[in-house]
Amino acid sequence: MLLPDHLEKSIVLLGLGAARTLPLAWSIPVLGGPALPTQIRIALGLGLAILCFPALTASALPTDAVAWTLLATREVLVGVVMGFVCACMFRAAEAAGELTDILRGETRAGTASPVGEGGTSPLGALLLLLAAVVFLEIGGIGHVVLALGRSYQAIPLGVPLSLGERSHGAALIVILASGKLIEAAVGLAAPALVAIVLADIVLGVVGRAAPRTPLHFVGMPLKALLGVGAVLLGLGGMDLALQGGFRGFFGILEAASRLVH
Repeated sequence: MLLPDHLEKSIVLLGLGAARTLPLAWSIPVLGGPALPTQIRIALGLGLAILCFPALTASALPTDAVAWTLLATREVLVGVVMGFVCACMFRAAEAAGELTDILRGETRAGTASPVGEGGTSPLGALLLLLAAVVFLEIGGIGHVVLALGRSYQAIPLGVPLSLGERSHGAALIVILASGKLIEAAVGLAAPALVAIVLADIVLGVVGRAAPRTPLHFVGMPLKALLGVGAVLLGLGGMDLALQGGFRGFFGILEAASRLVH
């Protein structure tokens, strides 16, 4: 059964839109990420594509198979870059928790990730959940939808498939986001790291003054307690730091829409 031309074109446009939006549904933990069944993630991606449908219908489509393949590939790459940037702050929060757990002596990754596949550390799971709450608190989904709409202004479907300048811009975005991810992870973990280092210094002084003191049995519980205590006492400041971090990554997406013009 042949479909009407307008319906066939709409399905094709939604497919191209989904090529850009599905990586977002796969990458952003607060949208479920790998923890959700594949069918639900596809539905979320299609829902985002439907929101962008007016921008899709305003674009001219290619006519040959090679151009179609290149266009679909480019759309997937755009979505992957956007998804990576949007997910960076979540990964920074999780990395900060895992780094704190490692330094306080908790090296087991036996805690299931609350919004992803695989294991994480106890504090990694806690900070990842806190990041998800902050993301929703500041209207992160609205920011993602707005960035998605702007991406179609920067790179419409009908734009020529030139890879040089745009590939350079995409690489700069990924490098900038990666650097900010590391900076955010270290910054979030800093209070606990300082507390653990001070505990090591104190234990070292005690060890020099009283060599027979069983520092191993005293130090491990002390560092574990200090690490958790520093994180829990600093949750208020961490909330503000996460808000600033998310806004920083949203700023990267906004700058990216100008960079690739």
